[in-house]
Amino acid sequence: MGLGLVFIYASVDKVVHPDQFAEIMQDYEILPNAVVNLASLWLAWLEAVLGVCLIAGVWVRAAALMVTGLTVIFIGGLSTALTRGVGLHCGWGAARTWISLWQEGLILLACVWLTVLTLNDATRGTKGPGQRPVVM
Repeated sequence: MGLGLVFIYASVDKVVHPDQFAEIMQDYEILPNAVVNLASLWLAWLEAVLGVCLIAGVWVRAAALMVTGLTVIFIGGLSTALTRGVGLHCGWGAARTWISLWQEGLILLACVWLTVLTLNDATRGTKGPGQRPVVM
């Protein structure tokens, strides 16, 4: 549930202010300018939907895999931008530095833990954390 709240919290400002999020994405200098607006809209809503799925317990396995993938991609983009010396900030105005990677690493750890947990439940024939076994 906590991980879902993190992704919902991260998405709220992006959904409310997509223009500012597009500017932040453009600062990373990774995507072509032609796709930044569409990518920023899509990503903001994807984060929100995945957060809701994690909290509601719906499609938890798929949501866990997707948030893990998104976090890995974000860490890669952040690392690349920092290596190139691109000045970055997040939606709250804070500067993104190498220390930011530790924060993202903790989120990744939670994502991987949830993914492993849900995949282990799948191999045991259960529906997900805390849910009843699947009857075939």
